[in-house]
Amino acid sequence: MITFHRLISSRRKITIALSVFSLISTGIIAGVFIKNRYLSQYPVKLITSIHQNASLAIGNVHQVSTREGIKEWILDARSAHVVDESKQLMLEDVTVVYFLKNGEEVRLTASRGILKTETNDIEVTGQVILTYSNFTLETEQMNYDHNRRALFSATPVKIMGDAASLTADSMKYDLTANQTWFQRNVEVLLRENPI
Repeated sequence: MITFHRLISSRRKITIALSVFSLISTGIIAGVFIKNRYLSQYPVKLITSIHQNASLAIGNVHQVSTREGIKEWILDARSAHVVDESKQLMLEDVTVVYFLKNGEEVRLTASRGILKTETNDIEVTGQVILTYSNFTLETEQMNYDHNRRALFSATPVKIMGDAASLTADSMKYDLTANQTWFQRNVEVLLRENPI
């Protein structure tokens, strides 16, 4: 009986130990998932957390992107943090000037940004302002797809010009074709006597 009781006791200890280990593992996995989900919804906190893992900090960044000898854009930032693992530059006080075929320029400014060094794709957040000709666009987040040479925003945008104002839930701007598309809840206000 003593050996049978010891066998049951040992099995019980192993069962308890495995149960505790399973609960702890599940908690850790759930915690990592929730943290990543939370950070993906708040890019500012993601950028802040990545800065701690940066391998190099740079002040006054200036980068020029050319394709087939033609200058496509110039990026300037007050500072950048290089993150080798993700091949990204985390930028602060960002300005990007995009050059159009007709010789005109589109100017983008934002509080923060991410430059993906392998693709030259750019994401900016915080007080995003895009100016072109006599129009100014404001939003909180915007992306640049380098291969398609397109700017797009999935956050609400507001455009102000001399003769009209426009709001929409999202937009896409093809820099090559110099065309813009607005989607969902598009409202236009035309002024009778432009300023």
